[in-house]
Amino acid sequence: MKLATVLEEIRGGHRCATTDDIRKIFGDYHKVLRWLAIFLIDDEKLADAYIVDACTIAETQTPDFHEWLVHWAARATVGWALQGQRARISELTPKYEHREPVHLTHLPLSPEHFVSLIKNSEDIRTRLDVLCRFVLVLRGIGKDSYDEVATQLGIGRSAVERAYCVAYDAIELTPDAAPTSAEASACHVNNEHTLADSTT
Repeated sequence: MKLATVLEEIRGGHRCATTDDIRKIFGDYHKVLRWLAIFLIDDEKLADAYIVDACTIAETQTPDFHEWLVHWAARATVGWALQGQRARISELTPKYEHREPVHLTHLPLSPEHFVSLIKNSEDIRTRLDVLCRFVLVLRGIGKDSYDEVATQLGIGRSAVERAYCVAYDAIELTPDAAPTSAEASACHVNNEHTLADSTT
């Protein structure tokens, strides 16, 4: 509603978005971006340093800038957080490269799985290492392909596939998200030791 109101004011006045316009809208997304940063780096004190504040570059933008807030602010926040976690991800990668092959491919998160992730994010975050959390966000939420995720993280596709299966299992194992398909159950059986091994 806030977004619709602000855009109507902008279009009605035939003007470009101002910093104040963006601040009104950005407030709605700030909590989401902060959740994203905390989930990825597992540190509430440092989370704010990784959030990309759109207000600082809003003055020259058009009303279509709200699309950046929805998509690119999250992407920029993930990218910034990744810079601080690359070394740890590199350290963890061999553990996933030497796992048993993943025989089933999980799709990006369904709306139901996404809701479960939000509801149980603190528990899921503590059960997954940083590699699994980045893969979960990029593949599960961002819907990037395995190859795209591998390129962004600078690791092999096989490690991404195994890490995503572990992350997917973590969501499936939450109390309010019992396995919903034979595919999920089979993946869990094939990788039942992985979840425990991947916790931090």
